[in-house]
Amino acid sequence: MNRKSDNKRSHAFAFSIVGSLLLISLCFFINYSTGSRFPWFIYPTFAVIWWPLGVFFAGRDSAKAFSLIGSLLIIAVLLATNYLTSWNYPWFIFPSFAVIWWPLGVFFGKRCGKALSIIGSLIIIGFSVVTNYITSPEYIWYIYPTFAIIWWPLSVFLSRPRTIKAYSIFGALIILAFLAVDNFFNSPTCLWVLFAVYPLLLWPTCVFLDERTLRLPTALILSAIGITYYVALNIIVFPGFPWAIFTAYVLLWWPLSVAFAGRGHHMLFSMVGTILSALLFIALNVITTPNTIWAVYPVFALAWWPLSIYYFKYKPCHIGDSKL
Repeated sequence: MNRKSDNKRSHAFAFSIVGSLLLISLCFFINYSTGSRFPWFIYPTFAVIWWPLGVFFAGRDSAKAFSLIGSLLIIAVLLATNYLTSWNYPWFIFPSFAVIWWPLGVFFGKRCGKALSIIGSLIIIGFSVVTNYITSPEYIWYIYPTFAIIWWPLSVFLSRPRTIKAYSIFGALIILAFLAVDNFFNSPTCLWVLFAVYPLLLWPTCVFLDERTLRLPTALILSAIGITYYVALNIIVFPGFPWAIFTAYVLLWWPLSVAFAGRGHHMLFSMVGTILSALLFIALNVITTPNTIWAVYPVFALAWWPLSIYYFKYKPCHIGDSKL
């Protein structure tokens, strides 16, 4: 049976070779006998070549070889078409970039995820650099897809419980470096990257502290550091409007949540949160438009928070306890 099947396969392959050569010869003859200067016969030739390729690789455990030869064949046709039609603009690299992923997926797949992430990210970065150079060399934009694709191998290698600390450190440094480069190239006169330093450093800090971030002393210290940092930025680097009150307002919710909401003190949490928010609106009213008293409106809306907690959560519980 094996000999018969091998004979049938060899005969089919020989038939496909001879048949494809006849078809290619016919197309070549028609192309040049009709006086056409453009070698259009390469397109039917490209289609016909898949016949012997399919016969040869069918039924064999040779997906890798088939993907490699097939992708090279497609890229060769794209290159030839680009050369014959518009060589002044190398557009063949764009579809070739898509074709490359066929053999990459076959060769690596799920079993070699780490190698695929490295090779794939390098290919994407190289493609972005080449495209940037060809299309718009006056503007460096390839750093944006490069920044995005770096997270692929980084996540594959480090996003595990054992390496989550290293992942947070490298991730924070990569984001900070990217923002610094973007800041330097696009707006060097405004150091806006400094705004991202605290939250980026807070990421690995919280990962290292783990559950201790849910403790009140930790929340107080870290929020105080953040408030101090942004106040210093407001005074030294970005003076003028006291915008640090907004970051202070946001950061104060961390220790408030740990002290009250995390311990079930919902009534106290609503009261302190309302007072904090009211102080923010009053401060904004005084700073921006002292002649127009508008803070009373958001303060009025905020007052419904503790009222709702008192009448729909706190008081019913106490009434039920008294009946018991």
